[in-house]
Order: sequence, then structure tokens, then C-alpha cells
Amino acid sequence: MDEFIVILIIALVAIAALMVVGGPLAQMAEGNWPGQGGGATGNYKSLASFDLGNVGVSQNEVVRAIRFGSFTLGETQSDTLKSLPNLGVSQGYFGGDPKKFEIYVDPNVLGSIRDVKVSFDMGETNLYGNLIVKWNDKVVFEKLANLNRYDIVIDPADVKESNTLELSASTPGMYFWASTYYGLQNFAVVAEYGPEKFMSFKIYPNEVETWSKGVLKFYTTSGQSGLIRVKLNGNDIYSSSNPEHVVSKEFQYSQIGNMLKIGDNVLSFKSDSVYEIDDAEFDVVVAAGSSVKERDFTVTSENLNLLKANGKGRIEFVVNSTYKQGVLNIKINDNQLNIQSVRAGANTLDFTSSDVIEGANTISFAGTGSWEINGVKVGIAY
Repeated sequence: MDEFIVILIIALVAIAALMVVGGPLAQMAEGNWPGQGGGATGNYKSLASFDLGNVGVSQNEVVRAIRFGSFTLGETQSDTLKSLPNLGVSQGYFGGDPKKFEIYVDPNVLGSIRDVKVSFDMGETNLYGNLIVKWNDKVVFEKLANLNRYDIVIDPADVKESNTLELSASTPGMYFWASTYYGLQNFAVVAEYGPEKFMSFKIYPNEVETWSKGVLKFYTTSGQSGLIRVKLNGNDIYSSSNPEHVVSKEFQYSQIGNMLKIGDNVLSFKSDSVYEIDDAEFDVVVAAGSSVKERDFTVTSENLNLLKANGKGRIEFVVNSTYKQGVLNIKINDNQLNIQSVRAGANTLDFTSSDVIEGANTISFAGTGSWEINGVKVGIAY
């Protein structure tokens, strides 16, 4: 009798143990992992798991070299506002062929302008009438122009940010059957200013999105001394009183991104002494191409009902490496999911029943940055 009671007690303890252990074991056998997914009961229904590798912009790079040439700091600078190899104007009693141009002066240049010169060589003319040059409707030249070199100086007080330049000819006088003709060569409109050197360049939206680095490069002549300061849109990016012969300075987007503008930008050089700068250049280095990774997963009618009832779609992934900061875009069936930030290590993102359909679904990873992403899990927390 005593042995029977002992055996009964052992049997009851074993059954109780099986009841305690059996619940979690049964859940794990079904793919329901307690404590994962943050659902109501801590259960998780796995739909897919996979690795991705590199996601986002590729590590191949393309360089756009913006060349500014050579110049001397501490002296009068020049900026060509308009240039044409050949230009002709004519005028008869019954019509003519005048020319009109809009001349834009950079606001930085305008602030230190000394004068503007309209220069040309007279290549061919019949001298039947005068050559007429107007700047902002003001006549600045009106005479017979022989075969010669001409430099028409515009008063700085008459120069604005946006200007109109007109060239025409007067009627041919007693040669009523003909037209006055002037053929100009090596035509140029040049602003002289200083002593700071200003250079404009453009930055395009795709370059901002795929920015890898910017590189400022120039040469200096040995034996020169003096402080050189370089600014980007008015912000200091380089300063040295004893620069190397070959200057090459890299800028990550985190260093100058808030200074850059989509569209027109201005780089300026300034020195407290006369300083020769050769082959100044700014290279925009961008990542070429992008890597979009897609994977398929299946949602059964049971999965969809669970998701609609009380479940929460859950995506988990691990960022092993970040090569370039940027925005990570994750979509399910072209439905953009809202991810606030991406950090190294484990990341979690939720989705809803409206993002998926019964049957085959596609999840895609892309972005303006570059990451190595693995350990991706797609499932339902409930």
C-alpha cells in the first residue's frame, strides 16, 4: 500500500512537470516564441527569415571634377560673365539684326566689384554707320568702330545683379540700299573685383543623396608665405598660414552637408598677401548605382486573420556594418513602412494587415545610405 502511494505521488509530479514544460515546448514546435515580438501574450508566428548583405548605395565611386584654374590672390580678380568667339550686328532702313543679352553678376562679386569691361576685336565692318552698345538702356559706346581692339568700361555704379547688354548698329546713311554691318570677334564681358576670389559651381539633388565625399585640391608655389582661407557659401572650410605645395582636403557630408545647397554654391579664396594658386579644383565624389534587395514571403489566410484580429506584423533585422549614413527605405508590396532611424545591431519595425495580402508578398530594402544587413525575420507578434 505504501509503495502504491509513492508511485502515485511520483506519477502526479511527472504529469505536473509535463504540463508546465509542455506549453512552451508546444508553442516552440509551432514557431511561437514566448517573449518575442512584444505581442499580447508574447507569441510570435514566423513567416520568413533570411540574410541580405549589402543594401543601399554601392561602394563604387564616380568623380565630377569642378575645375577653377589658376589665379593670384591679393590682386584684382576677374570673372567672365559672357563670351562668344564671333558676334555680328547689322541695321538697314527696313530692318536689322541687333543682339541682346542678360548679364548676371554673382552677389559676392558685386560686393567688391571694381568695374565691368565689354571687350572685343573688330573683325569686319563696312563703316556705314555707328556701332552702338547699351548697358541697362544707357548708351556706353556709339561711334564708328574701325578694325581695332575695344575695351568698354562700365561704371561700377551702373552694375547690378541682373543687367541687360544690347549691341546694335545705326542706319547706313546715304547707303540706303545697304545695311550697316559689324562683325565682332573674341567678344567677352568681364567683371573685375577683389581681392577675394569667388567661384560658382552647382550641386545636384542626386549628388546630395549619394554623397561619398568632397575633395578640395590646389597647388601653391614654393617660398610663398601668408594666410590662405577658403570658404564654402561663406563658411570656413580650410585655413593655413603655411600650406603644403599640394593641398588635398577631404570633406565628409557630415562636415559640410549643412553648408551645401542644391543648385548654385560659391567657393571663395582669400589671402592677406599676394599668393599664387594653381589648378584649383573641387571634386564631388558620389557612390555609383544602388543595391535594392528583395525577398518573397507567403501569408496564409490563417496568418492574415491572425494579423487582422489581434496581431502585429513584426520585422526584425541586424545591421552588422554602416558604410554610409542615410535613409533606409523598407517596403512591403510597394507600401512604404515608417522607420525612424537605423542603428548598429538589432532593429525592429512593425507593419499592419493593410500592408500584406493573402498569398505571395514582397519585402524590399533600399536607401540613400549603405549598410550590411543580415538576420532578417518577418512574422506576426500576438
